[in-house]
Amino acid sequence: MGGSVEPDLVSRDASGNLWLYQGKPDGTLEARIRVGVGWGGMTLVGRGDYTGDGKADLLARFSDGTLNIYAGTGSATVDAVVGTRYPAGAGWQSYKTLASAGDTDGDGRTDLIAADAAGALWLFKGTGNAAAPFAPRVQIGTSGWAAFDVLF
Repeated sequence: MGGSVEPDLVSRDASGNLWLYQGKPDGTLEARIRVGVGWGGMTLVGRGDYTGDGKADLLARFSDGTLNIYAGTGSATVDAVVGTRYPAGAGWQSYKTLASAGDTDGDGRTDLIAADAAGALWLFKGTGNAAAPFAPRVQIGTSGWAAFDVLF
């Protein structure tokens, strides 16, 4: 997210502040950098390049079911790690669990997996276009997925 080659860690504290810990080549982490404040009212779904610009973005769902992409800036600067917020649609509250799945179909774009309350599993293929980040859903599992609280 902050532009480093190594994998990063993102965390949220009890006050709703979001923090970035950039990975270092030796497996340790840099000192934390504040991504922003006010992140307490949403479910953080994951990260990946949903905008197609080569930078890691954050995906978050609000309690009203709205899904948003927070475009990564590639900068490890306090309160400037993410920039523009792109709406990714409404109605996502119908999915019990969402998981940023990486590139599950091998096309070079970050995908999303969702489990609905009935137990079906769905794949939303990433488009790399912030205005329409996902193709129509494709069912990849028929039942039993509602039993899981976390997918990753």
